[in-house]
Amino acid sequence: MKEVIFREDVIREAQKLFQTFGLKKTTMEDIAKAMGKGKSTLYYYYQSKEQIFEDVLQSELQEVFNVTKSAVEKAATAEDKLRTFAVTKITVLTKMVNLYKLVCGEMMWQPSCSKELFSEYTQQEIQLIASILESGIQSGEFKAQLSDEMDLLPSLIVSSIRGIERDYFNNKLSGLENRINIISGILTDGLKNHPINIK
Repeated sequence: MKEVIFREDVIREAQKLFQTFGLKKTTMEDIAKAMGKGKSTLYYYYQSKEQIFEDVLQSELQEVFNVTKSAVEKAATAEDKLRTFAVTKITVLTKMVNLYKLVCGEMMWQPSCSKELFSEYTQQEIQLIASILESGIQSGEFKAQLSDEMDLLPSLIVSSIRGIERDYFNNKLSGLENRINIISGILTDGLKNHPINIK
């Protein structure tokens, strides 16, 4: 219990420092000082600031997913759920934009960044999208034919939305919600009305 509380304190203080100064400029000493602890205490639990950053990132990603999932569950139709997934996720990410840019700029493509962490987060998103599609199929909102594409379609949708995120945070997109509405409309129109064969 004591260790859990300590790690939560580390995550909270390190999060502030990473968002303000970035990963490169933040030191283990900075984090320990912000907590009112000695470096030796911090090193007892963490070997490096990169290891702390992974815990911070995991906490952030889980928060994004939890908020997004909660919003999706409140939406009435499968079409609304897909749109809500994209809009809510990017809206929440906007609130942590400094950390998100840090991830993209300093960690996303580095070997030190935990592939397992991002893989776990991606799988959560894929499962959520799959559940949305399945509910749309069961309600008759989407074509029954989609059942044959469920091995690949959810991951394609997640990848497409992630591409929008990257463009948005690289300042390539404006009028985000309107664009999401347009893309969501095209996507759901295809799910409802057109033949699909993605194999």
